[in-house]
Amino acid sequence: MDLHQFSDWLSSTAFSQTIQTTTWAIPGIQTVHILSLSLLFASAVLLALRFAGLGLLAEPLASLAARKSRVIWLTLVVLVISGSLLIVAEPGRTVTNPVFYAKMVMLLMVVALTAWLTLAARRTEFRPGPLLVMGAVLTIALWIGIIFAGRLIAYYESY
Repeated sequence: MDLHQFSDWLSSTAFSQTIQTTTWAIPGIQTVHILSLSLLFASAVLLALRFAGLGLLAEPLASLAARKSRVIWLTLVVLVISGSLLIVAEPGRTVTNPVFYAKMVMLLMVVALTAWLTLAARRTEFRPGPLLVMGAVLTIALWIGIIFAGRLIAYYESY
């Protein structure tokens, strides 16, 4: 089964049809997805700024990382659920779209990088080294790439 056949099959399932035909479903799911992404991005930016020594210096890195990483992981779960529902609702828009796969690669990279930074924050007393700062900056660049790719999916022609 190729991607187009899989997309057609998924689109014809009862679950997909229900989401497609319920007036509020897709806009509601997209709203949850976008709000979750906004919350996650804000938490990632705050954490990256702290890693870079550019803000929130009154709070120890370990405690800020514990607090913000909890928000990041919880909202990531919501993003995976809402994103999966959007894929089921409109598989032809995503499953056959190379931009979607670029977004997923960036997502895997940022998840691994965030896990590494979270672990490193527990061991860092005061100032992270340049490698951790670069990692924090890279997480922001990846999240920005994910946001742009998410929007670009709607406008890029599937193969």
